[in-house]
Amino acid sequence: MKVRIGVVGNGAIAKYRHLPEYASRDDVEIVALCDIIKAKAEKLALRYDVKKVYTDYKQMIEKEKLDAVSVCTPNYLHSEITIYALKHGLNVLVEKPMATSMAEANEMIETARKNNLVLMVGQNQRLAPMHVLAKKILESGMMGKVNTFRTVFGHGGPEHWSQTGKWFFDKKQAFAGSLADLGVHKVDLVQFILGDIDQVACFTDTLEKKECTVDDNAVAILHMENGIMGTVETSWTYKPIEENGTVFFCEKGTLKMAVEPDAPLVAYFAEPGRGRCVFEVPQIQTNEDGGQFSTGVIDGFIETINGTRENPVSGEEGRKALRAILACIESAASNRKVLVEEVN
Repeated sequence: MKVRIGVVGNGAIAKYRHLPEYASRDDVEIVALCDIIKAKAEKLALRYDVKKVYTDYKQMIEKEKLDAVSVCTPNYLHSEITIYALKHGLNVLVEKPMATSMAEANEMIETARKNNLVLMVGQNQRLAPMHVLAKKILESGMMGKVNTFRTVFGHGGPEHWSQTGKWFFDKKQAFAGSLADLGVHKVDLVQFILGDIDQVACFTDTLEKKECTVDDNAVAILHMENGIMGTVETSWTYKPIEENGTVFFCEKGTLKMAVEPDAPLVAYFAEPGRGRCVFEVPQIQTNEDGGQFSTGVIDGFIETINGTRENPVSGEEGRKALRAILACIESAASNRKVLVEEVN
């Protein structure tokens, strides 16, 4: 039996990630598409031979016999659509950030639990092969204790990725800017590899984006429960190319991910004679031309529904990333260090 999918929101993330990856699987049928701009849905429906198009997600859910939905809408709609779908018996893959508040995230998780359904969050960076291997390397003790880290995600702005994505710049629809768009990837990644964040101190600003009511740049200091410290930088003003790298500074050397062009994952050892070790892994996903390949998100979602895999990014994991971002927002607004546990 094929998993019958509906996709709500047919912008860039659906076009470049969800739909191609669903279409690549023999055990998936894309049944219906939904977008308030009908022409967007119709264009993608032609490409993927999808028979039904809607402008109202409730009608799609009620009229079609679906097993699951992808929620690829502006952030402020994530919880509303997710909860509605879960209450109608559908598994849900929701894009990051999963919600705009802890209350929304909590309700999403509880609704999925009550209905015994899959709720997965599209945090793809923890699924990238280089990041999975980096976690194993650090856990092996090869590099010794991690002392500090630095992680960066910046590009020229969402307008270059999504031609109809003006909502990214509107606080009412996005709730935060580069922090919500890019920072949520990085806080999820460092928590996946190192453990939970317990304190943050953050600065944000809007440096270039006109008519923008959210941050386009942010710098945060993260303190982990295990004592490791590091920084996360996010930006919508990096030109001409993006940065999406992470460095761990360790007791026995340095581990770099997506920093050096010829070496996606490379270790430098402090011990004399050991030098440089390059690990064979694919490059990280990128929005630049030629950089697309499977994120692993769709595979993880379908395999979780089929019961052949444990949920790789549960609602609880998505909530942890959201909570850290909300703590960063509070820190920037209040000009103080914020304990993550304060955010409710």
